[in-house]
Amino acid sequence: MQVLFPQACINEIHIEGRIKKWKSDYHKLDAMLRRPEFGWNRNENKLLVENEVWNAFVQDHQHLRHFRDR
Repeated sequence: MQVLFPQACINEIHIEGRIKKWKSDYHKLDAMLRRPEFGWNRNENKLLVENEVWNAFVQDHQHLRHFRDR
């Protein structure tokens, strides 16, 4: 990376951190999609869930609320 992009200031720790975050997000999203009330919109790459269901879900899982419109 440093040879090809010397001014990027990207090192191994940045890449490892990003991969760790992606894996964590993937597992959380996968767990949500295993629930029957959740779906996936392939065209927009978004969760499909009724507002009432989402609001009830987020009450128990506050740390996942950022997935709604991602």
